[in-house]
Amino acid sequence: MTYVTSLIDLLELHQDLDEIFLQHQRALLRLDTEAAMQRLEEYEIALTSHIADEEELVLPLYKERAQIRLGAAPEIFTNEHTKLRSYVELFKAEIPRLIETKDRERKTLWLLDSETTFKRLVVHHDVRERKFLYPELDKVTSQKEKDELFEKLRLRPVNRPLAMVQSNVITFDNAGPLFS
Repeated sequence: MTYVTSLIDLLELHQDLDEIFLQHQRALLRLDTEAAMQRLEEYEIALTSHIADEEELVLPLYKERAQIRLGAAPEIFTNEHTKLRSYVELFKAEIPRLIETKDRERKTLWLLDSETTFKRLVVHHDVRERKFLYPELDKVTSQKEKDELFEKLRLRPVNRPLAMVQSNVITFDNAGPLFS
């Protein structure tokens, strides 16, 4: 079965991640720290699963076969992944402090400002993957290899087939995030 004709299609997952993060930020705007933390934890699970897929499945294949251009070394992608994880940890540590502070609105604004920096990194990372990583992999993989890679992913875009798979795989169904 053909799941994707281009590996770039897998980047639809970034939109799914963005939606979870948006839900987190909306909860922050409502000063609903419980919902904000819950959405952030969902985001962290999805993000770390996606990063693991890239670092364990995608980047080794890229490193082995692709013509690596300036600004697209595998280490750049892994360094960005490290920064993304660090930001999420920082945000998780800040949410409980929102409850304890006297000026919750000010602290919430500070956190949202910090998240803007994070979102810029996310956009930059997405552009790098769209421009270099996935187009290069498309050039050096067969359709069979693309399908095999897709089947191994822990996390897949919402609107792709094979949405619900083994219970040990984190994935999305068509109704939204589904974590196991």
